[in-house]
Amino acid sequence: MLASYALGALGAVILVIVLLDFLYTAIGAAPVAPLSERVARAAFFLFTKLMPKGNARHRLSGPVVMTAIAVTWIVLVSLGWTLVFQLSRDAVVMSDSTEPAGFVRDSAFVGHLLSTLGGGPLQTQSPFWMVMSVLVGVNGMVILTLSVSFVLSTTTTVAQARGLLSKASMFAADSDEMNTVIMPALADLVSNLNAMQFALYYSAEHPARRVPAGMVELAERVAPYPEQMRRLRIALEPLPGFTAPEGRLDQLTNAQFIDRLREWARPYSL
Repeated sequence: MLASYALGALGAVILVIVLLDFLYTAIGAAPVAPLSERVARAAFFLFTKLMPKGNARHRLSGPVVMTAIAVTWIVLVSLGWTLVFQLSRDAVVMSDSTEPAGFVRDSAFVGHLLSTLGGGPLQTQSPFWMVMSVLVGVNGMVILTLSVSFVLSTTTTVAQARGLLSKASMFAADSDEMNTVIMPALADLVSNLNAMQFALYYSAEHPARRVPAGMVELAERVAPYPEQMRRLRIALEPLPGFTAPEGRLDQLTNAQFIDRLREWARPYSL
């Protein structure tokens, strides 16, 4: 009995952590939660070590990271609910014989519910576990819906960033367009990146379309021009994870700012 309670409590803890991480990341409009961020960094690190150099490396980096995050969410949510159903040996039973399903079949039952396909050849007996099964189904529907929205928003941010880098290359670094068109658009992009930080892991075959490195290149282009550099610093300072060693970016010289920006871009570069 104590083992069942311990497993159920562990499942509840896993669900709270994962669901908070998911909701904060998918709809929080803020930098990602710790779990997602760690998974993204680990997936990107392994990808850079295992994937051979070539165009496919740049095409797949972002999708691989997003897939790793989604798989982590799904696996942990499934595990969490499966452990919750271990609170009672009779929580899930076979539909034809009413015998206890067991851990493996409990996991299959949870998977059916999360995928909104129903319970399959399994069912719950008591009203309490019937209510819990409904919650599992609602949980699955929310994850599926918000995941699609989150992926779409992320890829939209990637497209916006690549478009901005293309547009920036059309204008001279000291032009009025750089001040009035590119810099305000860059500020908007940085705001979106704070909500969709995983967009930074998307690379591109063309070096000029690689977002973090492209921001460094843009800073190097406008560095000789004080007004453009002033505006660029204002636009880039809110980048997620972009800080000075002492925590004060505004105290850095322009050269130090660019060096720090280059260090910030390195973990996202292939």
